[in-house]
Parts: sequence; C-alpha cells; structure tokens
Amino acid sequence: MTTIHHRTGKPGTGTSTQDPAAAEAVFLDASLRLLEPLDVAQGDVVVDVGPGAGSATVALAQAVGDQGRVYAVDLDPAMLDATLDAAQAAGVADRIRPVLHDLEDGTPSLPEAADAVWSSWCVHHARDWDAAVRALSGMLRPGGVLCLAEGGLPTRCLPWDVGTGRPGLEVRLDEAHGRYFTQWFFGRAAVVRPTRGWTEILAAAGLVDVTASTALVDFPAPLSERVRTVVLAELAARVRRAGPFLAEDDTAAWKRLLDPDDDAWLGRRTDLALLSARTAFRGRSPRAGRG
Repeated sequence: MTTIHHRTGKPGTGTSTQDPAAAEAVFLDASLRLLEPLDVAQGDVVVDVGPGAGSATVALAQAVGDQGRVYAVDLDPAMLDATLDAAQAAGVADRIRPVLHDLEDGTPSLPEAADAVWSSWCVHHARDWDAAVRALSGMLRPGGVLCLAEGGLPTRCLPWDVGTGRPGLEVRLDEAHGRYFTQWFFGRAAVVRPTRGWTEILAAAGLVDVTASTALVDFPAPLSERVRTVVLAELAARVRRAGPFLAEDDTAAWKRLLDPDDDAWLGRRTDLALLSARTAFRGRSPRAGRG
C-alpha cells in the first residue's frame, strides 16, 4: 500500500553501528557522478527509491529547483524521517514528497509520472529483481530515465597481511559475507533466483538505450578521521553479519582488530585505505510511438 508519509518522530537507531549519514557523506562524490546520466533539469519530477539518509535526495532536490519535485519512497518511516531531516538542513524540504511504500507491492501510486527514477543499493534486497525493476520503470513518463546503482567491485581497506591472523583476512571476509547474503536471500519465501545481469534486467523491463557507468571511490592512506570511522564501522558490520561463516581463527583475528582496547586495533593504523568502485545501470522508457 502506498501512503504519503507524515513524520511521527526522529529516525530510529536500528541495530547497526554504522552512521548512514556519515557513510553517505564519504561516498557522496561517487553517488553524484552516478546521478549524472539521469540528466535532471529544473522543474523535473524525480523519484528516489530507498533514499537512505537522504544525501542523494537532497542533491536531486537541488537539481530540480523550486518548480520541481522529488518523491522519496521507502518502506521504513525512520528512513523517510532521516531524509526529511537532511532536506530541512539543506533548505529543500519543500521540494520533497515522502512516500511510504514497499517495492515488493509493485509500482507506487504517485500522482504524476516521473522524468527520472533513481535507486541505490536497494533493489538487490527484493525477492524478484525483474519485478522490482518493472515497478521502478512503471513510474517513468515516456522518455524518462531510470538509473539503478547496484554492484561494482569489492571494497579494499586493509593490507594483505595486517600482522594478526592469517594473511588475506579481508578476502576471506568477502567470501563469508557472500555466503551470508546468499543464505539470507534464498531463506525467504517466494524468492526468484536472479540469473542475469542488471543490463539484461533493465532491457527485459522494456527500457532502451541501456548503459552502465562506474565511479571510483579512492581514499588512499592515511585516512582522515571521518573516513577511518566509516571504514571501521563498515568492517564491524560486515564481520557481524558474516560471523557464522568465518573460520574460528578469522573470528579471533577480527575480534582483536576491531577492539579499541587491543594493541592490534585497526584504528591505530596509518595504512588503512578505502578503495572501491560503484556501478550504475541506466535505461530510458521508450518514447510514444518509437524506441
């Protein structure tokens, strides 16, 4: 069911130690580069599905200007509240329409078609990726553009050998986290196995001129305090989720590396980095009477 969301209080804290706003600030430059293919102009109607802490929503609201509108769509009222907080701080809250909706229920019932739809790191949680992309494309006017940020390359933050545990610790964390996600994904009812890439999924949804672009995220060592805090929080979250799939010696190593009271704590190192790549897939709704 789609409803216009009205604020009921401050966002909840959830269970993660990661600060979504801090993490989005670190990745903001990459997100802005991935937003460019949307070609958002003054007066446009834009939809942001899964706005998180609202950094991309604010950027889109600034791009559409006083005459434009941005619909922020999320199933979590706390995330919509966080988005409105960010919008109010940036002075663009009057351009944003929060909408409470679960993408699993199909296309939101918005009062107008969109010139552009953006969704970042959201659709891979859906039970049926093809159905979710069809729901996103269903919000577009003829000629409108969908941009879907999904995938890229694994993040690298640590040296190959950190001196604690076996070398290659971060690579094994990636493998364990992949097993965690696979178990979580297929552990739900009515899941449809995705057997093709995002470009084919967008094309199957009826979009044309499908392309992909990638933005590099590169913070070399030594990291600033701001970026180091985000890196440590993200590593802790990944270790927590992947815990059941880690070997005992890796679990012990991560416990030391993430403990501020341990001599091996990663926060004391000057060789932490943040290197990753994020990819967005773009497609256009066919114009009336032609492709």
